[in-house]
Amino acid sequence: MTNLFVGDFSPYGFIFYDGSGTGYTEDPGSKTSLPIEVTPGRLYKFHPVGGSSSRCRCVEILNNGARRDYQEYPDGNWTERDYSPSQDVSAIQIYYKRPSDTATGLNFIDVTIDSFTAENIIQTTTVKTGLTATPASKLNIDLDPDAERLIILDRESAKRLYYCKVSAPFIEIILPAKYGVDPLLTCIILDDNLAYTGAILDGVIAEITDLSQ
Repeated sequence: MTNLFVGDFSPYGFIFYDGSGTGYTEDPGSKTSLPIEVTPGRLYKFHPVGGSSSRCRCVEILNNGARRDYQEYPDGNWTERDYSPSQDVSAIQIYYKRPSDTATGLNFIDVTIDSFTAENIIQTTTVKTGLTATPASKLNIDLDPDAERLIILDRESAKRLYYCKVSAPFIEIILPAKYGVDPLLTCIILDDNLAYTGAILDGVIAEITDLSQ
């Protein structure tokens, strides 16, 4: 999963934890992300886009619907955070911008890399299926609801690998296997009406897959 830009909670405001529960305070210019679905055990990174942020507070949404304060991060200026959800977590919500901050958005990235490469796929799938393995890479993208165009580039050659008008919140793209080994992708989303700043996610690694399966 790669969230290029996570839409802001509406109305603008911030989440908080008072020691016994969570709440929400409306505050113009303060921004909290919508809930972001996560998978326990995977590693994620997130950082502010388009500027700096002096606020990073998180609330975990549990499988039973309850909420829990995530207190691992020190308050203050930040550029990137690592996050790995525990087994009882289904989503996370991030208060990431005060009115005085210059950040325009939030990137939330699944950076988990499977422990096998294209060569391993060729060896294992041929034994299991008897078919000739066809290694490739797969990029799953969760798009912001305000995104209207998606562009994917090879960051070394600037060649356009994929372009579309966004018509669904989730897109799966198949690419050559090399894009699942090295961070060679640059992903861009745009808003046709310029109501929101475009977002760029650089150095993306897709997931290795086998098309013969």
